[in-house]
Amino acid sequence: MNYAQIDAALKTAFAREDAAFLHGFWHGLNSSHSDWSLKLWLDALIEEFDISSIPAELLKAFQQIHVDSQAQLDADPLTMTLLIPDDETPLKQRALALQQWCQGYLYGLGLGERVKNWKGLPKEFREWIEDITHISQLDENSVSDCEEDETSFVDLSEYVRMAAAHIAEHIALIPQPTAPTIH
Repeated sequence: MNYAQIDAALKTAFAREDAAFLHGFWHGLNSSHSDWSLKLWLDALIEEFDISSIPAELLKAFQQIHVDSQAQLDADPLTMTLLIPDDETPLKQRALALQQWCQGYLYGLGLGERVKNWKGLPKEFREWIEDITHISQLDENSVSDCEEDETSFVDLSEYVRMAAAHIAEHIALIPQPTAPTIH
């Protein structure tokens, strides 16, 4: 996935959110729903963002996010990548994208049906969510293009990536209630 291309398509037709937010939103929804498909993803986008129609170029960007993200998770959840700008982009912009990815992720995670009682989850899981919440509130203006901030950004990005992958794996193991059988 190419952040710049997908973000440009989104900005052309759907200026409210960027590629990082929507990619995080995808991962949050995917983690928190037992059945996941392109149709559910598009339905969620239409409902949550009040989209009356999806232009062809935007639909193509949404499909690319869905297909590429699902392929990564199917291969190995721990190899997933975050859709954020590349290393050539100024650090402030990358920090803003990481913040937006986390916001989208938390938003999508909160919409899911798989977890009804977040407080009942293991401590480590709750800590990951709290950490992602703190990162979602990052002030990108406090970031400078110095080696120390660059290293911190790389560490935070890796932490978010791994936490989201572990959360997805953990939620997938939560038994879902089955519908009662009617005799």
